[in-house]
Amino acid sequence: MPNLAPGGASPNQRERLWQIDFLARFRGQVSRQDLVRRFGIALSNATRDFTLYRQLAPDNLDYDHRDKVYRRARGFQPLFIYDCEHTLQTLTWGQGVGLEACDQPILVDSAPTLNQPDLDILAAVSRAMYAAKALTIRYVSVSSGESTREIVPHSLVNTGQRWHTRAYCRAHSEFRDFVLTRITVADEVDGLIDATVESLAQDQEWNREVELELIPHPRATYSRAIELDYGLESGQSIKLSVRAVMAGYLLRRWGVDCSPKATLHPDEYQLALRDPDGVANQVNLYIAPGFNDENGL
Repeated sequence: MPNLAPGGASPNQRERLWQIDFLARFRGQVSRQDLVRRFGIALSNATRDFTLYRQLAPDNLDYDHRDKVYRRARGFQPLFIYDCEHTLQTLTWGQGVGLEACDQPILVDSAPTLNQPDLDILAAVSRAMYAAKALTIRYVSVSSGESTREIVPHSLVNTGQRWHTRAYCRAHSEFRDFVLTRITVADEVDGLIDATVESLAQDQEWNREVELELIPHPRATYSRAIELDYGLESGQSIKLSVRAVMAGYLLRRWGVDCSPKATLHPDEYQLALRDPDGVANQVNLYIAPGFNDENGL
């Protein structure tokens, strides 16, 4: 990480140093013009940025005098720590210049998002969360149709398939999940909430975690391929801790066979949940793949 002590890189310069590092690592070359276009700075400022970068990482760049670009050196070591999800998003969507998208020279394709929440509804929910307020909403349920509810939202959740808010439902006196795309109207309710009942701290299922252990599907013909997908050695498993309310969503998103005897087809479900009955004693697995099939639910 660049030096942030007095005399080190400023926050703005640190962002430009990251840009040099990112392009060198993932594009293989970077120029002063890249910084001029991206940040709207003078060429002399870009020169100073490269000078500082080469002081911090002298083995990372080689200058190509003919093309006037810096190329990734053979001994390149990233100057910054990279978050994988953020990096993939940057490679997929590019980076903005002001309010406009910039060209993305590295071709990345991804599955389209089929549903997105209405931004006005999202804004109303997020404001209520920040101010600890209740909302009156019109909500369309798959099981009971349209109704009016009063909810106290405390968190937003992206399950990988949809966005919902975790909220206290005053009609049912319990915390529930409300899919944002099914909220058609959201208006703030005057008055304070009852923090002893309706606040995040009272949502036991949200605050409680459950341990999951995922294994390559026992009926897979070539389990080594699955191990490589998840960075596992032979006989290893994936062990992780998740919120109790998220377990079913995540197991469905990851395509995990949760049937008691791993009977789902391994070509479709390459992972299996170890001890699904034990997990089901701690969380509701009604939406987990295969769990209901063999339990008669």
